[in-house]
Amino acid sequence: MNLTDLPFNTKARIISVEKSIGSIVGKMGVLPGELIQVIRASPLGDPLELEIKNYNLSLRKSECKLIEVEIL
Repeated sequence: MNLTDLPFNTKARIISVEKSIGSIVGKMGVLPGELIQVIRASPLGDPLELEIKNYNLSLRKSECKLIEVEIL
């Protein structure tokens, strides 16, 4: 499943990150093996607020669709 399919406040492990955004989000800590969860969406639904490595990060849904996760 991709990150946009993950229910709010459900922990998941990142399986893979599409190469097209991998170098950008990788610098922000979004790497395979890391734990991540979707905290909330903005009022219009985009971007999503994520929690990873004890900090919050906002990514567009189009970027979140390129991140594959598995629910723990």
